[in-house]
Amino acid sequence: MSSATGYHPTPVGQPDRQNADPAIAELSDQELTQLVRSGDNEAFAELFNRHRAAATRLAFMHANDTYTAQDFVAEAFVRVLQALKSGGGPSSSFRSYLLRVLRNLVTEAARSTDRQVSVPDVSIYEEEYATPAGNEALKNYEHGLAREALASLSDRWRTILWYTIVHSQQPAAIAAEMGISPNSVAALSYRAKEGLRQAYLAVHLNGKSNSVHCSYYASRLAAYSRGRLGKCGSEEMMSHLRDCDICAVLYQEISELNQLLPA
Repeated sequence: MSSATGYHPTPVGQPDRQNADPAIAELSDQELTQLVRSGDNEAFAELFNRHRAAATRLAFMHANDTYTAQDFVAEAFVRVLQALKSGGGPSSSFRSYLLRVLRNLVTEAARSTDRQVSVPDVSIYEEEYATPAGNEALKNYEHGLAREALASLSDRWRTILWYTIVHSQQPAAIAAEMGISPNSVAALSYRAKEGLRQAYLAVHLNGKSNSVHCSYYASRLAAYSRGRLGKCGSEEMMSHLRDCDICAVLYQEISELNQLLPA
């Protein structure tokens, strides 16, 4: 894997901060991506150092050897750099975008060798987000996840969400339709909205854990990230995340997605 971008990241495992500008390290990921779009390679070096470890952990989930994993990571960063320099790239979470590009690389490699791996096709994220086509592809993908999450809910929850979100009806009007009190409508609406958030996060992770052991924890990551797992369940999850790099990567990804849910 190679690319003529004019930038060559530090080899995985060998971060170079000796000549880094201290002011650069204080900037947010979004501020750094804007600098990269303006041609600042030092800003991209800082992003590389921040997110290299997470990308490497994900690469090792799908690569057969260290060299292949490092190739995946290097190429993923190169592709993100190309997107940024052309005015595209991540609009919110740099790490989530990077990991999606990395998974797409794994998919491409699997196709070229006729080997099947359980990595979703996320090529839509390689579209430049500044273009209408890229925006439309991203919206369609996210809306597809939302529809799948909604379909997984109970009929009662879907009904209350239809009344409150789609039709923006008030609890008193809904109470008359459903034959329950306005207070019950408010409580049901709260539970349904929280259920939809958790379902959306869970759908986002579907198929990303091949381990039978990890599938138990992966299925509970959505509730954990929302603070809904309870004390015992949370302690069990924290213990697992300390020992499992695979689930730690998934948790980091879902946590970043969770931060975007209010919007």
